Amino acid sequence: MEIRQLEAFAAVYSAGSVTSAARVLDRSQPVVSRQLQDLEHELGFVLFTRTRPQVTLTAQGREFYEEVHNVLAGLQQLDTRTREIARGQPRPLRLAANMSLCTSLVAEVVGRLERINPIFEDKMQIEVAHPAEVARLVEDGLADIGITSLPIDLGRCHLHWSGQAPCLVALPAGHPLAGNDVIKLADLGSHTVISLSNASGLRHRLSTALLQNAGANPRRHIETSSYMNALALVRAGVGIALMDPFTSTAFAPVGVVYRPFNAHIPYMMGVITHRDRVLPEEGQRLIQTMWDYANESIPDFARGDLSGLPTIPQPVPLSSDRVSDTL
Repeated sequence: MEIRQLEAFAAVYSAGSVTSAARVLDRSQPVVSRQLQDLEHELGFVLFTRTRPQVTLTAQGREFYEEVHNVLAGLQQLDTRTREIARGQPRPLRLAANMSLCTSLVAEVVGRLERINPIFEDKMQIEVAHPAEVARLVEDGLADIGITSLPIDLGRCHLHWSGQAPCLVALPAGHPLAGNDVIKLADLGSHTVISLSNASGLRHRLSTALLQNAGANPRRHIETSSYMNALALVRAGVGIALMDPFTSTAFAPVGVVYRPFNAHIPYMMGVITHRDRVLPEEGQRLIQTMWDYANESIPDFARGDLSGLPTIPQPVPLSSDRVSDTL
């Protein structure tokens, strides 16, 4: 099995046809076709269903692509790092985080450190991924530090710290409930609910809390995979959304207000590294500063244990005077 064969396979999948893949790779079409046939012969199974002019991955081809993608990504990273070594550049600090924590906690903490004592000299890499993917990137050595919502399968990862804080309700500034100090489940009535459709456990907790007890007429419901889209829908007056405390602390769009929710819906998160790899000093400093930020800036933040679960069944109830219109 040769790297050029794997490149041909990945290019055919990405481009959708052998002809397009040949152009991407700057190879002739017969060469790409032959490399693909040789690879299938060596593997012992068919990678694509040929339906001219497009090709479609078979079930086995799709499984194989997942492995090939990781191999080629690792080779590309190796090539980049080799060039950096040749130029005498230090290894970049590599972070992986789920979307909400990347754009809130990570951005806020990196900004804080930039003003005091920057944590990287030449380069830092930040990758956004789903929670399970964050753990995989750390396990595979493609990220030094993972920042993710919990719970997840930690595998070979070491959990440095975890914590939780209550979610908040995001409402349009002119919403009838915006004047309430605390939003109660009974207050929701028939108001449209916006929830996140990501793969984390938060989806179940949000849906259960906001959609239960709707009576004979279920509440209108919008699912979106983006918290930014959820906030945009709230700002547009479409409905109300339950937001994680890190996002609600970092983002306060004009026309959106946050209020405490009387139903306890915790957002759990943690910081992970590979348990068998030594973390550089700047990475340790980043982890400590993220902990400091969470404790100082996130309302009612409570420490979790090393399993990634909260150490107390219920955090201290939210007090309405701790949450302003703008946070």
